[in-house]
This record gives sequence, structure tokens and C-alpha cells, in this order.
Amino acid sequence: MLESKSEELKKALEKSMSKENIQEKLMEEKLKQDQLNQQEKQKQKRIFYILITIFTLIIISLSAYLLSTNDNSQIAKEDTNKKPQKEVTKNVNSTKEIKDIQKDINKPIIKEKIITKEVIVEKKVPLSNENFKEFFNTKKFNLAKCYNYKTFEYMPTKTCKESLSIFLAKNKKTIRLEVIGVISKDDIKEASKLSKDEKIQKYIVRGIARDRVVEASWLVKELIKDKNIVITPVNYYIKSKENNKGIVLRAYY
Repeated sequence: MLESKSEELKKALEKSMSKENIQEKLMEEKLKQDQLNQQEKQKQKRIFYILITIFTLIIISLSAYLLSTNDNSQIAKEDTNKKPQKEVTKNVNSTKEIKDIQKDINKPIIKEKIITKEVIVEKKVPLSNENFKEFFNTKKFNLAKCYNYKTFEYMPTKTCKESLSIFLAKNKKTIRLEVIGVISKDDIKEASKLSKDEKIQKYIVRGIARDRVVEASWLVKELIKDKNIVITPVNYYIKSKENNKGIVLRAYY
């Protein structure tokens, strides 16, 4: 009997303990739900405040836009009212200007002639030991070309004489003249026929260039007929890429 009663007590205690646990769990769940509900309410409040602020900003911007458009329309109306007055004043001024122009037309015109005379003074600077280098080393010159020579020819042709005489007549005030020989490919080929030695070929070509310079210098002296003219030959010659033969005359000034 005692054993059966003890077992019944145990069962009753277990049932009571299980009920208490269930109640505790239910209370915890209620607390959690309450917390969640409060959080949701706070979120809704925040959203509501944000919407209110956006709405107020929209209303403020619209009101400002409407005010600005009204002000602009009023200014435009005032401008349209003022424009006719300006046009009237312009018309009055234009009539006055026309009358003034007519008066000016009727006035006699006095013409004044001013004659000015230009006096050109040329300074003649005589050559001396001090300024000769400046004149001699000048880099300004006019150029004449005689390219109608034949192969190995060194005497100036008729056309060369004519062109040089015209050139010298135009350059009478030259300080000095410089004659340079021009050698063509045909001249070099002809020199190679005379000798196979390259040094001798160079001497032959230099001799032809030198003879062309000497004969052209004598011709220039005859054409100028000035004993004081300075003719400076050079120690080099020009190899023509376009197969030209003859001399080049430079008139320095």
C-alpha cells in the first residue's frame, strides 16, 4: 500500500512540475512578442515622420516655384509697358539726327592739302681696316646662276654673259662679289675616263672648277669696269645633284 501511494505522489509531482515549466515558457514567449510589437511600432513611427518631412519639403519647393514665376511674369509685363516709350524717344532722336545731318550737308566743305617731302640721306661709309671685316663677313647676298656650260667647258657662254651683265647692273652697290664653280656628274664621269686613280680624278675636277671661276672673274671685271671692286674666289666647288655645270655669282651687300 505504501509503495502504491508513493508512486502516485511522484506522478502528481511530475505533473505539477511540467505545468510550471509550460507557464514559464508561455510567459517568455509573451515577452518576446511584446518586444517585437514595440519595435514594429517604432519603425512605423519613423516611417511616418520621414513621409511627413518629404511632404513638407515638396510643398515648400512648389510654393517657392510659384512665387518666382509670378515675379517673372510681373517683370515681363512691366518691360512690355516700358518698350513703347523707348521707341518713341528713339524716333524723336532720329528726327533730330536727320535735321543735324541736313545742316551739315548744307555747310561748305573746306579741303586742306598737306604736302610732305621725304628727304633720303645716304651715308657713305668708306672702307678701312676697322670696318672691312664687318663688310667682308656679311651674310646678305643676291645670287646669279650660269648653268648652261658643256662638259669640261670653262669659258662663259653668251647667255651667261648676258645674264651676268643684267645681274651686275642691278647690284651696283654690292660690297664684294664671290664666284663659285659648279661641277656636274658628267664632269666627274669624264674625269674618271682620263684616269682610274681617284686622287688624279679629284685634281682634274678641281682644275675644271678653278678654271671656270678664273674666267668668270675676268668677265665680271670687264662688265663692271671698276678697279676697286672686290672679287673673292673660293677654295671649294659645288657638286650639282641635278647635273648642272657652270658657276654661281654672289653679290654681298
